[in-house]
This record gives sequence, structure tokens and C-alpha cells, in this order.
Amino acid sequence: MKYIILVVFSLFAIFAILWVRSSVISLEYRLSSLEEKKKEMLNEKRLLLAEKAYLSSFVRINSNDQIFVFPDRQKIVYIFETPENLVKTAGFNKKH
Repeated sequence: MKYIILVVFSLFAIFAILWVRSSVISLEYRLSSLEEKKKEMLNEKRLLLAEKAYLSSFVRINSNDQIFVFPDRQKIVYIFETPENLVKTAGFNKKH
């Protein structure tokens, strides 16, 4: 009877160890794929920040033969409404 319990316990221990090892290996594969995705995302972020800096640089803006000048004081229009009253909405709903 002791031997049967010992054999069953040994088999259970072996399968438990194998299950733990296989789950650790699968977790390592998942971590590896997530690290690769993180590298790709960081590279894309770096490229997007570089593109943003390029698009918003003054050198690029002034290179299009555009000259920025201050507006004439007589051509300035001041609006004294609150912004909520200035916003108009459009829609397809017909009002009767």
C-alpha cells in the first residue's frame, strides 16, 4: 500500500514539475513577443516625434516662401461673445 501511494505521489510530482516548467516557458515566449512589440512602438514613437518636430519647425515653415508679418491694427476684428455662443452645430435632422 505504501508503494502505491509513493508511486502515485511521485507521478503527481513529476507532472506538476513538468506543468510548471511548461507554463514558465510559455510565459517567457509571451514576454519576448511583448518586448518586441514594445521595441516597435518605441521606434514608431521616436519617428513620430521626429516628424512632428520637422513639421512644426520654423525653418520648414519659412522655406515655403511665406513671410509672416504682424497684422495691421485696423484690420483686427475683436469678438466679445462667449465661445459657447459662437459654436454652431449642423445636422441632418429636420426641424418642423
